[in-house]
Amino acid sequence: MAEITKLSVGQALDKLRGADLPTSKLTRLDGKIEELDEEIRRLRAANRRLARDQKAASIERNPGDANAGRVTKLKILVITIGIVMVILILGWMWALWSP
Repeated sequence: MAEITKLSVGQALDKLRGADLPTSKLTRLDGKIEELDEEIRRLRAANRRLARDQKAASIERNPGDANAGRVTKLKILVITIGIVMVILILGWMWALWSP
């Protein structure tokens, strides 16, 4: 029968740690992860700025746009008053010329 050797806790931990990646590779990976995390934070901040600016641009109006409705209504009102005046004048003139 094969002999079973017992390991101490420290020896078992050393064996388990030996199977892990070398520390230099781990530090390089940690550095890359930190760089990528920073890049993600930067891109998210840029995305938030763009979304905020687009929202502000869609809400912001030209000063001329605010009065565009009033100008159109005013033009319609003036034209209507002019037509009514012309009709009244033509009616008055027709009444004068008819016997």
